[in-house]
Amino acid sequence: MRFTEAQVKEWICRRLGKGVVKVELTDDQLDDAVRDAKEWWQMWVGQAKSVLLTLTGSTEYAEALIASDIDSVVDVVFELQSQSFTNLFSWADVEINPYTWLYNGDAGSGGTYSSLVQYMQYRELAKQVSSSDKDWDWDRARRTLVISPQPDAGSRVMVTYISTEVSLDYITNYEMRIFRNYALAQAMKNLGLIRTKYAGKPSATGEFSMDGDTLWANAEALEADMEEKARQLQAPVGFFAE
Repeated sequence: MRFTEAQVKEWICRRLGKGVVKVELTDDQLDDAVRDAKEWWQMWVGQAKSVLLTLTGSTEYAEALIASDIDSVVDVVFELQSQSFTNLFSWADVEINPYTWLYNGDAGSGGTYSSLVQYMQYRELAKQVSSSDKDWDWDRARRTLVISPQPDAGSRVMVTYISTEVSLDYITNYEMRIFRNYALAQAMKNLGLIRTKYAGKPSATGEFSMDGDTLWANAEALEADMEEKARQLQAPVGFFAE
């Protein structure tokens, strides 16, 4: 089931006792709770988006050229060469297909296939030495994607980034339970502060108090539980192996 922001706020009101208790939150305060939950979700889990970027030959691409809602770039996939494998090595006079020999001449005679394999090995070594493999870096201070070495104009890359905008349309049912409960915890904290002001107030039947302290304590416990569940949704941290 998908939830809109209005449905999330109505759910929060029902959980806080709407229709029974008179000291309630205003619409603006409910908006604050949902907005706080969105900011928290973006920080802990994030919402990934992808965009296909056509390169101009430059090594730097400002945020405006990619998307307007980038928080951070997490991956860049470079387009493979459009040439077929056969065309790429046609100079070696080697026919590459599953129905013919992979070398010229009789089986076992060697020929140009061994030269092709040796060339491919040298090419991979040369790429490592000269750093000709494409690499990228997200310059957060300048909000710029840096690609090196200089790419060919017209080539394309798939840029995956974490968006600054959280859309509830792309949150799964399980994730929505975590999101709603965190928004509820923020609303409980706010309402707890409000109701604490009414502690020890006189009335016709004697002094009365409201559940502000209880709401605050329950909100902190709920918030901590949701943070632990959100932590489990985070992507694993990458590492380098030597």
